Amino acid sequence: MIHLAVAQVVNEVNAYLNLRSPGLIETRVVPGSLFDLLGQPNPDTRDRVAVQVVNVEKNQVYRSVEIHRPRTDGLHERVNPSVRVNAYVLFVANLDNYAEALKAISLVIAFFQNRYAFDVSANGDEASHVVFELHSMTFEEQNHLWASLGAKYMPSVVYKAAILEIRDTQVEAEVPPVEEISTEG
Repeated sequence: MIHLAVAQVVNEVNAYLNLRSPGLIETRVVPGSLFDLLGQPNPDTRDRVAVQVVNVEKNQVYRSVEIHRPRTDGLHERVNPSVRVNAYVLFVANLDNYAEALKAISLVIAFFQNRYAFDVSANGDEASHVVFELHSMTFEEQNHLWASLGAKYMPSVVYKAAILEIRDTQVEAEVPPVEEISTEG
């Protein structure tokens, strides 16, 4: 589900940037890290806005307790409760021209000011309502983030994507519905 939310946002931010500030290249926002697994600069994110998930946390507020799901034939299925998570998504303007990098980040912020909620679904499953909100970081948190990324600071912004619902579709058991309750002792 996280990959679907990121892909949808990348597509929509690309469309927004191309509408607001037409450029030479059409794909200006790409998912990916600034560096590959060997620590070399990732050529796919060069001169683009890179979108990277930097943290995932369990959402303790919206804890699901649903363990039965109805089927169309009247039976119920016992399933594990879904896990609801928040994903912290970093948008980095990996551009040589500093003014253009600031402009790109400003446009990303403007996009989310205009559209901050999305419905994301996988394979026709029930859609997850995802809300993006700007996540402010202290200088110390930024320092730790950029050190863990192994990069120097670049114009960037972090958004918290809440709530992504992740559910395994594995059925544990079929449960017949309760049709009668006996009160005899």
